Amino acid sequence: MLASPPVRAAGDRVGGLLPAAGAAAVSFCALFFGGADSIAPLVWIGGLALVLAALLLLAPVALDGPAVLFLGGLAGLAVFCGLSLVWSISPDRTWTTTNRTLVYVGFALVGVLVGARLTRAQAALGAAALLGLLVGWALLAKCVPALYPDYGRLARLRSPLGYWNELALLCDAGVGVALWLAVVRRRVEGAVLLYGLVLTVLLTYSRFGVVLACAVALAWILLDRRRVESIAVFALAAGGGVGAFGVALALPGITSDAQPRHVRAHDGWIFALVVLGLALAVALGAQLLRGRAIDDALRARVERAAAIAAVVLAAAGLAVSIAFAGHLWHEFTNPGNTQVVNARNRLGSAQSDRWVWWQEAWHAFTRHPLGGTGAGTFELTNQMLRRAPVVVDEPHNTPLQFLTETGLVGFALYLAAAGGALWAAWRSRRDPAALALGLAVAAFFVHQVVDKDWNYVGSCGPLFCVAGIVAARRGAAVAIRRPLVAAAAVAVALAVTYSLAAPWLADRAYARGTEAGAKQAHSYDPLSVAALTLWAEYEQTTNPPAALDHLEQAVKLEPENANTWYELGAFYAGLKQWALAYTALNNSYTYDRFGFAAQPCGLLDEARLKAFDYAPPGLLKRCPGLRRASSR
Repeated sequence: MLASPPVRAAGDRVGGLLPAAGAAAVSFCALFFGGADSIAPLVWIGGLALVLAALLLLAPVALDGPAVLFLGGLAGLAVFCGLSLVWSISPDRTWTTTNRTLVYVGFALVGVLVGARLTRAQAALGAAALLGLLVGWALLAKCVPALYPDYGRLARLRSPLGYWNELALLCDAGVGVALWLAVVRRRVEGAVLLYGLVLTVLLTYSRFGVVLACAVALAWILLDRRRVESIAVFALAAGGGVGAFGVALALPGITSDAQPRHVRAHDGWIFALVVLGLALAVALGAQLLRGRAIDDALRARVERAAAIAAVVLAAAGLAVSIAFAGHLWHEFTNPGNTQVVNARNRLGSAQSDRWVWWQEAWHAFTRHPLGGTGAGTFELTNQMLRRAPVVVDEPHNTPLQFLTETGLVGFALYLAAAGGALWAAWRSRRDPAALALGLAVAAFFVHQVVDKDWNYVGSCGPLFCVAGIVAARRGAAVAIRRPLVAAAAVAVALAVTYSLAAPWLADRAYARGTEAGAKQAHSYDPLSVAALTLWAEYEQTTNPPAALDHLEQAVKLEPENANTWYELGAFYAGLKQWALAYTALNNSYTYDRFGFAAQPCGLLDEARLKAFDYAPPGLLKRCPGLRRASSR
């Protein structure tokens, strides 16, 4: 018997809400349990996303241009990252990066498959709910020391993402959603959410995050026709956020590093009262604004005044930029070879190490322009070229990251994925809810130009899901079920989940610090040089030939890794084979001038002296412990 239209409509709603609930659940897990840049959460969070995407393929959707370009570029990038294992200077790191990219393919596919079943308004409401939970927890963890004890060391707001700039990115992405909720849906909660987003961004001390939040708000105001209402809500919420931040600056337990627990607890409850009080004030203000009608004449006057103010501010900003351009550029490009301070006064400074890292990445790209050095290998590039004892794993510029690690091919695939997502965002701008989500996608890809977002599933996972929702064709579900396709997809998802689990299992085995643990780690992850060197450490006395074989395998796997060469050199030194020790240790120094081999009066100096009976002028005076000895 055929179901009646109301029954079919109810079934369609349930059929759309269940996938949406799954997408919300996996995004929630990524936001709150992503574990910063750890690989451990990738196993279960990524596995959930991939299996969910496979199950949703039971009822596939029709894809148009933006979705095909987005998914095709992202999937192609994941495949090419995997192919770069062949020439990678660090296959183990390449495997990890490939796994991350596969997880993001799963999130993007979930977004596309769910987006075909939801209206953009439903998706925006879900995003607003997740953002509200995120901001609420972030601010609560600042007020209650027990929820995040590490604020006693460093005050920059970062829970639950683990990295301040990623928390700022999610807040920037939420600005358009909050404005849509407050202005289009006329909900007081939207203004309160926007207030929380502004305050959270400021407490992260993210300079680009503050600028990007303002840019998203400006884009919304320009693209949505309710400009007066948007200006009023943004002024109200931003004013409240700035006010709460001003109070926070006066509370050492909130914004100062290295504060004892009792200071943070005392200032925490004061700050909590301030946050709640200003949230109530913003809510009351939003309620008043919601009940006030705006006639055409008043709207025209306000828009004219806002336009004049914007022009004046833009002119003033341009004048200030021109006046201080030289100083700012010098400060940005000359960081002083020190780690940039994470204190609150950084908001007024242009100092950053990024320029140095970008130069290092470009240098590596010019050496390997077609395929790069292998996905995820910038850390070795940085070790070889760094000018200060600070190690970073990415150049803090995602497009440049793929250019240096995967060459022109990987870079083109990344641009294809970004282009498809941005094309879909621009195409959907006339729908206010789609505009809000599209601005989140645009903020995501703009932010990638200045940070290492790819390492954080907590931000990339949900935002790739949003990008998929924006790229999806609403109502394009195919009625015919394809159980075999879904079953095959589940099998592939489980295989990828094993790929995610293997490095994690290897890390757990390695952490035991035993010979059995090293063997087991190598069996899980045969590309891990850490497992090989630990295994060699246990065999160097009982079975030296086997230990040497393990160390040579490690050097062969990562020939530009200073640590693998150092371990080999230390092994030769233990056997008194000083010439071989010097060659290996000198290679270690070549690949890292701040590593173990660079230690004054260290093993490299000893090997040079004993192998060649030569010491640089003043060495023996500086290092009285060194003694000449013939290697023959």
